[in-house]
Amino acid sequence: MKVIFVAGIHAVGKSSSCKLVSDEIGIPHYTASQIIREEKQSAISGNSKLVADVAANQRLLIQGVSRLLQTGNLLLDGHFTMRRKSDGGIEAIHIDVFSELRIGGVVLFIDRPEEIAKRMHLRDGVSLPVDEFHEHQEAEISHARHVTSALGLPLAVLQAFDTQGMAKALSSWAGMPR
Repeated sequence: MKVIFVAGIHAVGKSSSCKLVSDEIGIPHYTASQIIREEKQSAISGNSKLVADVAANQRLLIQGVSRLLQTGNLLLDGHFTMRRKSDGGIEAIHIDVFSELRIGGVVLFIDRPEEIAKRMHLRDGVSLPVDEFHEHQEAEISHARHVTSALGLPLAVLQAFDTQGMAKALSSWAGMPR
């Protein structure tokens, strides 16, 4: 069984795209935070996008994904990088996490930082400087390229909400529904 990892920074459109494609091709969709919460209710506090203990959360994620993979392929919506709660700095998720998640391919959504900032404000009421979105997205792209290259995984970099491109990428990867 395989995990298709759908990545990008907060408010880039991962969940919306996953929901549409999941319904279309019949692969269940989970967010990383949803799985972590299910594994341990207190792992993420409220609606905060900052993470107190990135490594502990990733262990919970691996545990939850292993359990879910017993039923078949899944779309996992998550991140290659996270902002730390302690100082707001960007922390790359260790490559071993992605190896242990048994990822079969990666879809990385990107968008103009100004558009992401607008969506974040509308969705969560959070207003951050556009340069923070730019910096975080660049870190996300860089680490996604590093991880997929090192693990030999296919990577599709798509504009936000390109569900047709996402479905096409999934269908081109062996073992995924067409």
